[in-house]
Amino acid sequence: MKIKSSRGFTVIEMVIVIAIIAIAVSVAAPNFNSFRQNTNLKEAARDISSDISLYRQRAVAENRGYQINFSAAANTYTIQQETVVNNTRTGNYVALITKTVGAGNANIIISNTPAPPSFSGGVPNVTFNPRGTSGAGSLTLQHTKRLSTATITTNLMGRVNVQYVLQ
Repeated sequence: MKIKSSRGFTVIEMVIVIAIIAIAVSVAAPNFNSFRQNTNLKEAARDISSDISLYRQRAVAENRGYQINFSAAANTYTIQQETVVNNTRTGNYVALITKTVGAGNANIIISNTPAPPSFSGGVPNVTFNPRGTSGAGSLTLQHTKRLSTATITTNLMGRVNVQYVLQ
C-alpha cells in the first residue's frame, strides 16, 4: 500500500486565512489612522520644542538674543536673530527662517483656544537672552480632525515642557 503525501494548501484553507486577515485589517485600520494623526501632532510639538531648546543654546553660545515669533493666522513661526555691532547687542532682530507648523500636514494648527500664543509681556514670541533665560509662556497646537492638543510651555529659565491631550 502506498502512502499519499499531501503538499500545498486546499482552497478552503486559503479562503479561511484570507478571511482572518481581512477581519484583522478591518479592525486595525481605524486605530492605525488615529494613531498616525496623534503621531503627527506629537511630531509638530517636538519640532517646535526642539527649536526652542536649540535657539536658547545658540543665544548662550553666541552671546546674542534670539526670538521665535508665532503666527496663529499664518500657522507659521519665524526664528529671528539679534544683530550685534562691535560686540554690542543692538536689540534689533532679523529673520533667519520661517517654518510652517506641522509641515506637510494641514490638520495641525496653532490654536487660539484656550488662549492665543502668549509669552512674557503678552506677546506671541519667546525671546532667549545670552544668559540662558527666556520669556515664559505657552502655545497650543491642535489636530483639527482628532481635536487632540499639545501645549508647549516655557519657563523663565528656558525649560520646555509639552503636555498632550490625545483624543
